[in-house]
Amino acid sequence: MRSKFIKIARRMLATGPIPGLKYLVLRALWKLSFQARQTDSTAPKVTLILPVYNVEDYLSDCLLSIRAQRWPNLEIIAVNDGSTDSSLEILETFAASTPYLRVISKANGGLGAARNTGLDAIQTTDYLMFADSDDLLPFGSIERFVRQAEASGNPLVVGKTFCFYGARYFERASSAVLFERDSESATVDEFPEVLGDVTAWNKLFDWAFWQKYKFRFPEGVAYEDMALMASAYLAAGQFDLISGRSYFWRVRAEGQSLSQRKTELKSLKDRLHAITLIDKYVRAAVAKGLIQSEVHTSYVRHMIALDFELFAPQLERADEAFFLAFKASANALLSDAIGEDWASSTGKYRQVVWAAMHGSREQTLKVLREVSK
Repeated sequence: MRSKFIKIARRMLATGPIPGLKYLVLRALWKLSFQARQTDSTAPKVTLILPVYNVEDYLSDCLLSIRAQRWPNLEIIAVNDGSTDSSLEILETFAASTPYLRVISKANGGLGAARNTGLDAIQTTDYLMFADSDDLLPFGSIERFVRQAEASGNPLVVGKTFCFYGARYFERASSAVLFERDSESATVDEFPEVLGDVTAWNKLFDWAFWQKYKFRFPEGVAYEDMALMASAYLAAGQFDLISGRSYFWRVRAEGQSLSQRKTELKSLKDRLHAITLIDKYVRAAVAKGLIQSEVHTSYVRHMIALDFELFAPQLERADEAFFLAFKASANALLSDAIGEDWASSTGKYRQVVWAAMHGSREQTLKVLREVSK
C-alpha cells in the first residue's frame, strides 16, 4: 500500500498541475530576482559557459534561473551548437534584454566542441562555470561558489547536485556521501568518492588554474567531461565541497539525453574510454606518490557499482559487439578487484558484471534474467 502511494505521489509531482504551478511561481521569482540584480565590476568575475542544442522546451527556464543569480559580475557565454529548433531564437530574445549574455553560433559538433568554443571566447575572467541548457541553478548558487573560493583560495569548488523531474527533487545518490557537510581544502585521499563526481556543471574553477593546465574537452564523444574533471581534481590537490544545493540536474525521459542511450555501442565505448582514462590517471598518481593506493581501490569499486552497472541491464537488448566490448573492458579494468571489492558494491547487477567477465553472453544473460526477477 505504501509503495503504491509513493508511486502515485511521484507521478503527481512529475507531471500535471503541481509542477505546472511550481514553475509558474518560480518563473515569477526568477524575473523579480533578475530585475533587482545590481552590477559591480570590481567583484570577481564569473564566466558561465552554456552549450545549447535543441532544448527549446527547457532553455527559457534554464536562462531564467541563471539570470536570477544575484552575483554582480557575471558573464554568460551561450554556444548554439547548430540547433534546428527554436533554441537560437530563444537565446537571441534573452540576449536582447541581458547585456552580459553573449550568443555564439557554430555548426553542430557536440558538447565538448561547444564548451571549447565557449572557452576560446573568454577574454578575461576570474572564475569559470559550466551549465547544461536543460538544467537549473538554485537561487544564490553562484554566490555560494564564489564566496567559498575566495575564502579558501582553492582552485576548485564542488557543489551538491540535486536531481529533478517535474516538481520532484531528490538527492543524486551516487555522490550524496561527499556532501554530508561542508569541507574546505579536501583532498582525493580524504574523499576518494569525488572521482565519481565528474560532471563539469556543479563546479567552479579558478580561471588561472584552468589556463595553467590548458584543460580542453575531448570532442566527438559522450561523457566528455569525466576524465577531464578527474584530472582537475588531481591537479588541484585541494578543493572545497559545498553541502548546500548548488545545481539542479534534470532527469529526462529515456532516449532524450545522450547519457541515457545505454544500448548504443558508441555510448558504451565512450563511457569505457572515459573510465579507462580515469583509471590510468589514478594509477599514475599512485605510482608517483601523489595519492594513496586506497584511492585506486575506491575507484575500482566505483566502476563496479556504477559504470559497469549502468550498462549491465542493457546486455540482453544490445548485440554481441556490445557484449564483447563490455566484457573486454570489465576484464581490463576490474582484474585487480578482490572479493571485498565485489562484496562492497551496492549495485544490483554486480553478479552480471562478474558473469560477463568470466563467461559467455548466453551465461551472462541467464544471470541477468535471474537478477532482474
